Amino acid sequence: MSKAIMALYTKAGIKPPVGKGEHTYAFHKIAVGIKKAHPDYPMSRCYAIAMSMLGRNKAVKKSHWRNKNGK
Repeated sequence: MSKAIMALYTKAGIKPPVGKGEHTYAFHKIAVGIKKAHPDYPMSRCYAIAMSMLGRNKAVKKSHWRNKNGK
């Protein structure tokens, strides 16, 4: 995960996720914004909302897309 994404979470006072960095900066920026607006939401809900707002093409880095065969 990039330092810029980690800084987003740290600035907002949210524990940064542990992961491989498969989501885009825009995805994380929206998820953090949702969490700041709704502190009672769990992060899983914030991620789901961010994913539905952006769609796969803008939320997941192209190198992490799965092709139609599921590989």
